[in-house]
Amino acid sequence: MIKLFICSCFLICVVLVSTAQDNPIPKLKLQIKRHQNDTAGIELLRNLSLQIQSTHPDSALMFAQQGLDLAKKFSFKKGEADCMNRIGVLLWKNGKYDRALLFLLGSLKIREGIKDRLGILKSLSDIGIVYSDQKDNLKALSYHFKAKSVAEELNEKRRLGIILSNIGNCYIKLNKVDSALSYEMQAYAIQQSIKDFSTLPNTLSILGDINFKMGHNALALDYYRVSVNLATKNGDQSGLSDSYNGMAKLYKHLNLLDSCIFYAVKALNAADISMYPEGIYDASNLLTNIYKGSNEHLELMYLKKASAAKDTMFNSDKVKLVQKLSFDEAVRQEEIAAEKHLEEETRIINLQLIGIAIFIPFFFLSLLILNKSRTHRKVIEFMGVLSLLLVFEFIALFIHPLVMQISNHLPLLELGILVILASILVPLHHRMTIWMHEKLVHPSSPHQPKSKSTKQIKPWPT
Repeated sequence: MIKLFICSCFLICVVLVSTAQDNPIPKLKLQIKRHQNDTAGIELLRNLSLQIQSTHPDSALMFAQQGLDLAKKFSFKKGEADCMNRIGVLLWKNGKYDRALLFLLGSLKIREGIKDRLGILKSLSDIGIVYSDQKDNLKALSYHFKAKSVAEELNEKRRLGIILSNIGNCYIKLNKVDSALSYEMQAYAIQQSIKDFSTLPNTLSILGDINFKMGHNALALDYYRVSVNLATKNGDQSGLSDSYNGMAKLYKHLNLLDSCIFYAVKALNAADISMYPEGIYDASNLLTNIYKGSNEHLELMYLKKASAAKDTMFNSDKVKLVQKLSFDEAVRQEEIAAEKHLEEETRIINLQLIGIAIFIPFFFLSLLILNKSRTHRKVIEFMGVLSLLLVFEFIALFIHPLVMQISNHLPLLELGILVILASILVPLHHRMTIWMHEKLVHPSSPHQPKSKSTKQIKPWPT
């Protein structure tokens, strides 16, 4: 017995020591004290917020806000966007979808401005999750597929696994089981290949939902149980709540009410710890239905919890704000698309102008070469006039946008500027035509006597 006691104490000490070594939170807090007045502290605060979000959501929000304040103090845009995204995720987990969307869209705007492709990927993915929880799965899919394209471009396998899992979750909510299963299995394969056990519990839980919907109850339970084991190891309380809720619904479907109540209560406890209103609502609503007509006290208690959780997520003011934010973001994206289209058109026009500017000297050079050959004088005369037309029309084409800008599209002012330009260009064109005619078409030769009577050459009409 003494030996057993000593061994037990030794094992407990080993576990405590290893846990202390694996726990990064004390080390992060120590580093934050050293960097509380420089930009390095921003990422440390964000990381600390991430580490404690499942167990201490209020503190996680506080640290993320401190990081945001520090980023604004130093005008550090990337740190500001990262902390805004972190706050958005925490607010989403707490069911405050309106405020979550406000921070996530703000983060996306900053990241687009500084061209942070990885940051854009994260924002798009998180915005998609918020819309999915708001029951707008079609809009959620549009954001997830944008995020998927960026993840593939950056070869971000871990993020791609998360996005594929979220796409599968949207499809199961839309009752498209085959599509949901396809994307979820792709996510599962990626997460297994890179041993991403932090996001795997969510994928396994969704696979449980899919198989439950397909009528594969035993397989669904297996997925839920493996998800619970991994989520427990990760300390992921919201993930535990989802899996326990899935198991409770399955047992209710099988009419095994004792098991249903057991797992629904576990789901509710996990959701309460992580302040996860969606988990609270699902578990409380399920328990309300079970106790309906059999236990009025428990029915009323769980009904109140379900109503409070639903109000947290979907009251009318929050829904209106989400709709306004969605509309404003749609307008902003349309403006960005219009700007890109204008930039592309401007780029094409500039390339064409550069091409013309390069072509004209080469054309004139070829004319000089032809002049020394036995080419017919009429051909040379035509090409000479054509080269002059190209030069002067190019000048007019090049100057026209500047004229439009100066005149501000006022017809009278624009006409006046064009008349002034014409008074300069037309005489110049007249003189250049005569010069081209004399030098190229009728070049002077030392063997030919000069004519006594000089015949005036009519210039090419402008």
